[in-house]
Amino acid sequence: MAKLLKGAPVAKTLSEQVKDRVSRLKAKGVKPTLAIVRVGEQGSDIAYERGVVKRCEKIGVAVKHFILPANCSQQKLLDVIHEINADADVQGCLLFRPLPGHMNEHEVCEALAPDKDIDCITSGSLSGVFTGNGKGFSPCTAQACLEILSYYGYDPKGKRVTVIGRSLVIGRPVSMMPLRSDATDTVCHTKTKD
Repeated sequence: MAKLLKGAPVAKTLSEQVKDRVSRLKAKGVKPTLAIVRVGEQGSDIAYERGVVKRCEKIGVAVKHFILPANCSQQKLLDVIHEINADADVQGCLLFRPLPGHMNEHEVCEALAPDKDIDCITSGSLSGVFTGNGKGFSPCTAQACLEILSYYGYDPKGKRVTVIGRSLVIGRPVSMMPLRSDATDTVCHTKTKD
């Protein structure tokens, strides 16, 4: 029988765990800080940003905003990325994508230091996911799927698992994360037949 796995209780539990970790870091003199980089005024980006800021406030993480106009130069954006990389007080960076068409998104993403890449947009972070070497962060959506399974007590070990989609946001990473080492997975996508 199918069971709907709701994300809200999982998010609440994770928020409490992170809030505790943030408190411990602050007690050691570390002020966890997230840099948010947004180019332009896309409504969906602004709404997502508000949600991120709200969650950060609830758990005690400071946020630094870097908002650039949609017509800014790629060099200006790269300067902001380099500033974030060099800022020891910033532990993570969320760069909103897609970037405006006049920018080379791959080049911009690669400029971000993998240890500050909280959304797995750099090759360095992706290599951590695909090699299992523990470097970088997993994509948020892929990690969320595995957190939900864990919260509800679903152990994929020894199971056959179907992953639908092959994007770098969820499909490919989730098939390579701990799920893969414990389960036999099949990735299906728009070109899969039967």
